[in-house]
Amino acid sequence: MRKFFKVLTSRLLWSVLAFILQFAVIAYFVIWASYYKGYFYFFFVFSILMGFVVFTRPEKPAYKTVWIFLICIFPLYGAVLYFLMANKKLGYFSRRKTAAFHKSLPREDSFQRNADEELYSISPEFRKLSLFVRNSTGMSAWKDTECRYFEYADDFFCDLLSEVEEAERFIFIEYFIIGEGHWWERILSVLERKAREGVDVRVIYDDLGSISALPKNYDRRLREKGLKAVAFNRVRIHFNPRLNFRDHRKIFNIDGNICYTGGLNLADEYSNDMIRFGYWKDNAVKIKGAAVWNFTYLFLEMWMGVAGGHDDLSLYLPRVMGRSEGFVQPFGDNPLDSDTTTENVYKKMISMARDHIWITTPYLVPDDSMIEALSDASRSGVDVRIITPHHPDKKSVFEVSRSNYLQLLEAGVRIYEYIPGFLHSKTFLVDDEVAIVGTTNLDYRSFYLHFELSVLFFRSPVVESVRRDFEKTFDMSREQTVAMARNVSLPLRVIRYFLRLFSPAL
Repeated sequence: MRKFFKVLTSRLLWSVLAFILQFAVIAYFVIWASYYKGYFYFFFVFSILMGFVVFTRPEKPAYKTVWIFLICIFPLYGAVLYFLMANKKLGYFSRRKTAAFHKSLPREDSFQRNADEELYSISPEFRKLSLFVRNSTGMSAWKDTECRYFEYADDFFCDLLSEVEEAERFIFIEYFIIGEGHWWERILSVLERKAREGVDVRVIYDDLGSISALPKNYDRRLREKGLKAVAFNRVRIHFNPRLNFRDHRKIFNIDGNICYTGGLNLADEYSNDMIRFGYWKDNAVKIKGAAVWNFTYLFLEMWMGVAGGHDDLSLYLPRVMGRSEGFVQPFGDNPLDSDTTTENVYKKMISMARDHIWITTPYLVPDDSMIEALSDASRSGVDVRIITPHHPDKKSVFEVSRSNYLQLLEAGVRIYEYIPGFLHSKTFLVDDEVAIVGTTNLDYRSFYLHFELSVLFFRSPVVESVRRDFEKTFDMSREQTVAMARNVSLPLRVIRYFLRLFSPAL
């Protein structure tokens, strides 16, 4: 009864009901108006204009195709929906604010020279990949950085708690989900104490991502405890295009010297203290040294956008250099331009693979160009393997993922489903030389609509750790076959095709 009452009074439920009601009211108005010639001609011309706008915008073809299809099938209502929901402007960020932020950046060589040129000299493939990231995001590659890979959340949380106790200057936290529970309460108690000691503690959490895990206006509660806090893109119960844009990043930055990131959020389900979808498989990495500057940059840029203010960025430079363990290049991606940086990085990693490329992703919803890249690599003799969950957290996306199996399997790609539960890690491994660990799923939302971040590792010990994790995960997964992918009932096949058609908007 208590659980039912909690669901009944949840913000998520009432927000969804409010959106459904608005959807119905708008649909009724458009249908009613269509019976009157004047209104009908207005909406007809409006649909033509919206179709032209969709066609000419610098979006990915798959994303535009869905909206053009909707406008063609529902010429009156589809155009109105596009006008209300598909505008790519967030409001938090402006060119003027971003330009001012970039001008205030200190010179990287004021604390350590980046390792770009040294990395470029190792191989042409490394140069192309790293230089693309540098030119697209402004993020350099670094040496003098120690790294640790976490296969399990318990180890991650324990290590994080020990390091945050040592914070002296600042703690920057930016997460898609923060959830009340055992681990967050332990972290929060340390953060409160550190804030009283004069440490600059700032927290950004995504309001929609945490809507079921935190009370309303939780940022206000954190501010009352002495922390600086803001909810990213607060959920408003009315149609607006900003709702689509979410902050999916994970950053826990301590003094600019140590940073944690990866798939793990700050909630108990990620450590299996709370079971929802079987055993939760995830990962994280700890970065110590020069490369932490990239995370500090990303956080302060986001803070400037959502909270305002003008920080003296030279105060946040790293003061500790780690041992050189290969090359590390963290970078961010955002939906505010027409570039899909992380998707293009994934494709470049696929194209550079000579022996194998192994991938973990909770959602296998790639566009046609990504499917073609994976298929071409497999047909060229590269060992392409993808691990996805066997237990879904979102059934609709799960069916879309499975709808992509057959085409990939027929091209020789090997697909595995992780049997114990839900696999949430987002990892690429190429030829045991390059790996990427980050927050970006292999789906449209991560590529087009979310703020994301990833970390590239070149010849780092993390690469070997990632390989060992893959090998263990393969042993706990079931390989899919062409026969299994074809053995689908007609009704389920129709449902999958329908969902796949709208997958860019899921």
